[in-house]
Amino acid sequence: MSGADLSAAMPSAVRAAWDSAATRWPVGEGMPQPRWVTRGLPDGPAQAWDALADVITARAESGPISIYVHLPFCETRCPFCDCHATVAPRTSRDTVDRYLETLARELVRWAALPGIGTRRVTTVHFGGGTPLAIGADAFEGVASAIRDAFRTHAGTEWALESTSRLLDEEHLDVLAHLDFTRIHVGVQTLDPAVRRTLGRREPPRTVIERIEACLERGWVVSADLLYGLPGQTAEALRSDIARLTAAGVHGVSLYHLNAGPHNRRFMERQGLGIRDEARLAADFALLAAGASLLGSLGYRRNHLTHFALPQDGNLYARHALRGEDLLALGSSADGVFGDYFYRHVEVDRYASTGVAHPLLAGGGRFTAAESLARPLVTQLMAAEVRPETLDERSCAYAAALAEAGLLRPADGAWTLTDAGSWFAGAIVAEAWDLYSATRR
Repeated sequence: MSGADLSAAMPSAVRAAWDSAATRWPVGEGMPQPRWVTRGLPDGPAQAWDALADVITARAESGPISIYVHLPFCETRCPFCDCHATVAPRTSRDTVDRYLETLARELVRWAALPGIGTRRVTTVHFGGGTPLAIGADAFEGVASAIRDAFRTHAGTEWALESTSRLLDEEHLDVLAHLDFTRIHVGVQTLDPAVRRTLGRREPPRTVIERIEACLERGWVVSADLLYGLPGQTAEALRSDIARLTAAGVHGVSLYHLNAGPHNRRFMERQGLGIRDEARLAADFALLAAGASLLGSLGYRRNHLTHFALPQDGNLYARHALRGEDLLALGSSADGVFGDYFYRHVEVDRYASTGVAHPLLAGGGRFTAAESLARPLVTQLMAAEVRPETLDERSCAYAAALAEAGLLRPADGAWTLTDAGSWFAGAIVAEAWDLYSATRR
């Protein structure tokens, strides 16, 4: 059954929720944006660093933190990708080396702040790009520097995003030596023809074999799948899910093929340059089909796009739900300490020599209104809203979302429905402004 046929065959309640939300938010789906995107970064780099130093010192006894490290390099750039990624040159390592030198200096600067080195680290999550593309020795150097600088411990989850291509035995041995325990694999699809269209080199059987090799080491393994791909059918998406779950993965993320400035040519070549309402409804039907299968297999949403078995706590993505500060390192990375958020500069500036450190684009404080909205926003992002933790206004808004079919009751809480996940960008943006009348 094609996506269009499946759209017409969607259960009436699912279709009604889609139609109602599409009327309210006609722009359609979209991932929630960090708050600084919608209102900018009020503080410049120097002011942001001074503010962070004060906040971190004041929060020295505020419990564990999570760490995110952005290594934006890939062996090649996949044509479908719209991420902040840079090809690691094979003939010259100048850009990579400059980047790593900057990262090393940034690590030292953060670690020197009073109040940060004593806080236990829940998770260290490496994203990209494909972090292992910098080379095994260089990657080990970064991980070791973080271990030396911050209070990691035996229970710290070391997590990595990777393609299957860089999960051969040599790299797995490196990760085991570094005590990694969670691997997130960018599979995208197991359909051979579509993989070729996406620029993926490994045959599906190799992808599965490398996932199984990670599982054999006792690691938590999750996988990314895309929906809305050229020529993709509901049967193909379900088949991908069935193969991955049969292999034993603990989590599956379902991402809509994003359209943006980095993959515009690819989208236009594939006839996806313009996605009208009918096409978007068909893509939503693919999401609903995939989510339905995952639900029947015991996987539950623990983030907007992520379905997991109990073993997969998805710790980095749920740091805010635990009330943990996030130390973000590397180009374009976003972090937050208390009520202060910050962002780094993009990769070109980050890898440039002679730039003042730390390399922040800026930062800012959540307003009083945003601070009131944060509990609801945090829970929406984690796909789990607990009414007993919310004040009257947030609880009423969540109840309205449930009435509209965007949340559903589950074990004393509300969880995101497929429509709620699809329209999460609009829902979260609206939730941020729920207290806009509150004075700062």
